[in-house]
Amino acid sequence: MLLRALARIHAPALPRFTQSQSQAKRPRRSWFSATSDQQLVPPSVPAFERAACTAAIARRAATRPASEMVLEQDEGTWCSLGTPASELRLEWTLPTGQSFRWRQTADDPLEFTGVIGQRAVRVRQLPGDVQYQVIARGSCVDAAGDDAALRDYFNLSTSLAELSPGWCAACPRYALVHRHLPGARMLRQDPVECLFAFICSQNNHIQRIHGMVERLCRQHGTPLHTAPALAAAGKELAAGATPASLALHAFPTLEQLSAVTEEQLRGDGFGYRAKYVTGSVAQLLDKPGGGVAWLMALRDVPFEDAVEALCTLHGIGPKVAACIALFSLDKHAAIPVDTHVWALACKYYTPHLRSKSLTKKVHVEVQQALVTRFGPYAGWAHNALFIAELATTRDKVPALGGGSKRTARTASSSSSEDGSGDGDSDEREEQVCSPAGAVAKEAAAPAAEPLLSTPPGTDSTGAQGQKRQSRRRARTDQAA
Repeated sequence: MLLRALARIHAPALPRFTQSQSQAKRPRRSWFSATSDQQLVPPSVPAFERAACTAAIARRAATRPASEMVLEQDEGTWCSLGTPASELRLEWTLPTGQSFRWRQTADDPLEFTGVIGQRAVRVRQLPGDVQYQVIARGSCVDAAGDDAALRDYFNLSTSLAELSPGWCAACPRYALVHRHLPGARMLRQDPVECLFAFICSQNNHIQRIHGMVERLCRQHGTPLHTAPALAAAGKELAAGATPASLALHAFPTLEQLSAVTEEQLRGDGFGYRAKYVTGSVAQLLDKPGGGVAWLMALRDVPFEDAVEALCTLHGIGPKVAACIALFSLDKHAAIPVDTHVWALACKYYTPHLRSKSLTKKVHVEVQQALVTRFGPYAGWAHNALFIAELATTRDKVPALGGGSKRTARTASSSSSEDGSGDGDSDEREEQVCSPAGAVAKEAAAPAAEPLLSTPPGTDSTGAQGQKRQSRRRARTDQAA
């Protein structure tokens, strides 16, 4: 009775909107929203009565159905990360091949929906900030840790704005790139998720990697949030998206992955990568103290030791190990080198390597050259340089050069990084490779005329080009 009386007394102080006005001006806010109960007690309520109102809100929240909790969270207040464009721009960070858990779900303002650990999250880009909403949580996390989780994921303890002036002074190419691509920063991902995502990345392209990682999460991970709740809250799905594609699941734990068989993964389209997933899971579970602790401990060892340790796992070679080290293990100077990064290095930093094959020794030379130029955070600088080479980026920013020129590639085999692939073939598609080297090679079977006959920046008359042409001639003669 007391609470009802208080509500009647203070109701005139609350803003009044018709349904159309509310939808046009701001999201619906509820006194009983799970996101910020204390803040939603009307300011007109006297201080001595606020405790009673807050207690009533908590009791109401504790007895609500789970579906109501999700919907009210989804319509709750956006929270600010306080990151200007010089520190974080979502379009140059989330869809460029570091992580494969994000989908663009709105254009104005630009918005992505994805998963960070046990949190389903929406993030949106404003002119001078990035805001987020946690729309669902796993049972082991609470709202009090949301802000810290987002800041850790976006690596906000490192200031990109402080690092980039030194890189601009050291490299004219970086200065040009930075002018057009501010806020392209490195993520700090969960090592387990990062490891298996980049096992999937071998001989692959971003769209297909997205699909493989999503199938792994949807079929074996813990459900967090589903698209019907988004639709019920009045949110429009992205163009071409289906409700199933927006279902959000946590990445599977090692224990959940241990129940998956190689046959199941092959049936889901993982090809030869299936044995690397199951093999690495078994190896990690056998580690003293558990695989998660073993991986987390690699954050505290030198880069070379981390790479050496990762290369003991099934299907992981130096390139994929460097990806995992850079994107999840705090190895900021790591340079994952695929043929795209190698071509970039040959063009601007190591022209003497142009005629060489991409070997482990060459990988080390490229790493050293970029660290010498950019310092202990060379991996961050390399990331921005690589994003500038993507066809999708050059379409958006023609000033970077290349216009709409595409970077499709051919290769003579689909073997894995460690050379033990069993030859499953990916469809020939235009490649948009990740800064981690998500595309090392493409499948052998020629299904269409390639746009480029050699990797961009690679001289077809050099040693590698001559070997490639010889192999193609041999296959043609054999087929004839």
